[in-house]
Amino acid sequence: MIRGLSIVLVFSLVLSCLSGLGERCAANQPCPEALQCSYPPGDGGVGICDYPPKQFGDPCSSALECAADLTCSIHFTPGQRYGTCVHRRGDGEPCFEDRDCQSNFCAGATGTGIDGTCRMR
Repeated sequence: MIRGLSIVLVFSLVLSCLSGLGERCAANQPCPEALQCSYPPGDGGVGICDYPPKQFGDPCSSALECAADLTCSIHFTPGQRYGTCVHRRGDGEPCFEDRDCQSNFCAGATGTGIDGTCRMR
């Protein structure tokens, strides 16, 4: 009986932590605490409750997890599963995708390795 109650309690705690995550939101319908309304391109003013972007030095597994002016170092360390949010790279530096560059342009990137070069358009 006690074990069953423990499982129910843990399950309830997990669900309460996820409350609001992925739900639709708008300016007049804010997200629950610790989440923010993210507006994808072409959203028509409707967003989705999500975790706020990670800041410089925070752990990441994708550039999309980092704030807009940052990228994830995982692109520059082959074989790693996790990196940290770092500043975007300057003109002439190697890159994996456009988001890795301050110019937002990674020339010659194939998407299979760090084979591009940050360039101005």
